[in-house]
Amino acid sequence: MKPRTSPLRSIPPMGLRGAMAVASFAAFGVLATACSSETTINGASSAETTVAPVTSETLAPPATVAPDTTVAPTTVAPTLPPPPPTVAPSVPPTVPPEGCAVTNAPSGSAVQVTPVSGDFNGDGVTDNAVSWGEPTGGGATWFVRTEINGGPASTFALGDLGVGFAALLDRVDVDYSLGAPDGSNEDELLAIVGSNASGYNLGVFGIGADGCIFQFDDGAGGAFSLAVSGTVSMMSGVGCDGGAGSQFLIARQATTDDGIGWQVSDTRIDRSGQTLTLGVTAVGALSNDDPILPEYGEATCNGNVYIGAGGDY
Repeated sequence: MKPRTSPLRSIPPMGLRGAMAVASFAAFGVLATACSSETTINGASSAETTVAPVTSETLAPPATVAPDTTVAPTTVAPTLPPPPPTVAPSVPPTVPPEGCAVTNAPSGSAVQVTPVSGDFNGDGVTDNAVSWGEPTGGGATWFVRTEINGGPASTFALGDLGVGFAALLDRVDVDYSLGAPDGSNEDELLAIVGSNASGYNLGVFGIGADGCIFQFDDGAGGAFSLAVSGTVSMMSGVGCDGGAGSQFLIARQATTDDGIGWQVSDTRIDRSGQTLTLGVTAVGALSNDDPILPEYGEATCNGNVYIGAGGDY
């Protein structure tokens, strides 16, 4: 039995190529007929119509439209904000200065009344001051009062000082106005503001811009205080120093290890507003028999001894 062969294999090679060529030419003939310059419409043959190209020469120019001048342009004025309203300046009401908080004066039963004079507001006119105690049965309440010439009077209440007392010593100067003419500098007040078995405590008072009395503070929330006391190995005192129109307080101290040689120091008291603090310190040495040594346990100023040998206290 002969094997079966594919129909394509039964056609000679050249016969296959010839068949493909015939098919190709037949297709080409169909395309050629379709691209002929003649077409048949309803069985009739018509020639192809040629349309001339459109160029810029064949187009009519656009119509010219004259501008409309019958309506004038409208001018709109800019809108401005209205001016701010005029407000009259505010004038603060005139308020009279407040008086000093306390103005009481010594009563008929006051004790240890001590007057001092000085220019406490710096206007060149002498003012007055006084300290005293008001008995309270078992003790006394103590006060310091200033009386400004032509101005207010005011009182600082120190309260009950226990076994101690209060007493004005003298006017002093803590403003350091070098070369200032007389009357241009204020005086301050040095006063005993307490005492005990070891000595005295001194305070300083002044007049504020309101004409009222105040006590100088120490810058740490307390009243400024200077001690005047003495023991066999230590002494502390207060003095005044300065020159050329300036005066300031000094805190003095002296200590010894053998009772023969003493180490001494003088510390200037500095002012800032209503505050007094310890400033520059100068140190030295004195022998036991030096006549200046006793001043380191006293309160002296302007050649006067307030607390110490020959003084009132």
